[in-house]
Amino acid sequence: MNLNLVFGILYTNAKKANNKYGNDMLETFGSIIKEEEIITINKGIINNTFVLENLGAFPGYYGADFSLHDQPGAIFFVTLKEYSAEEVFRMTHEIKKDTGFHFDGSTALITIDNKNYHAIRVRSYSSFEDIADLQTQYARHGVVYAKPKDVKGIAVINIKKIFRIAQVTDGIYKDEEKDMYYLKIDRQIDWDDFRKITAQVRHNISLSAFDAALAVIYATEVLDLVRIYSKTIKTEELVLLQQKYQEIINRFF
Repeated sequence: MNLNLVFGILYTNAKKANNKYGNDMLETFGSIIKEEEIITINKGIINNTFVLENLGAFPGYYGADFSLHDQPGAIFFVTLKEYSAEEVFRMTHEIKKDTGFHFDGSTALITIDNKNYHAIRVRSYSSFEDIADLQTQYARHGVVYAKPKDVKGIAVINIKKIFRIAQVTDGIYKDEEKDMYYLKIDRQIDWDDFRKITAQVRHNISLSAFDAALAVIYATEVLDLVRIYSKTIKTEELVLLQQKYQEIINRFF
């Protein structure tokens, strides 16, 4: 079972936004720690650079049916040194302004086989053909890339990014990103406990396929959350899932 651990430290700016729930959109900064399968890619990139591709962001949902190349996924430009979240956000903003490219860029720390790699994660770009151009743009802003290595396997990835969420109903939130939700739980739990609890939830509930992650948001209050990804889940199912998580958490502790 693949799960994602998400930590969000969010500096909030609530503002009116158009969403189907009629609630304010909360724009926040935070960080995500998650497990994903990654692999080195060698084509369509700047020569002698180290680039990793995400083989599937939501394995708990897609499982073995996920088609890798249906559309461009997340790409990681591995860098020679660490660049701060502010540096990457500023560079990304300037690149978008100068080129008109539409994409998201965030700082990332990738841990695999007991080794750490600093990277810039790029996603929501238009085409695989954009990868080398985006590398070139970041290089123009001073980014120095690491030399290539052959890597494949499950990695723990820490990403700092911008979140945009709105409340659906009491204790349930919808991300601006399609098919992603957050369920409030009443206590902090660690990664190992979350894996065990989620296994019990899956065993004790019959719902549409979903991928689960653990989250915490620091807004006007600290919110411990379970992040859910599903293309088909309904609001009433989210409520049921939230209740089941809380029930098992209460028994677990």
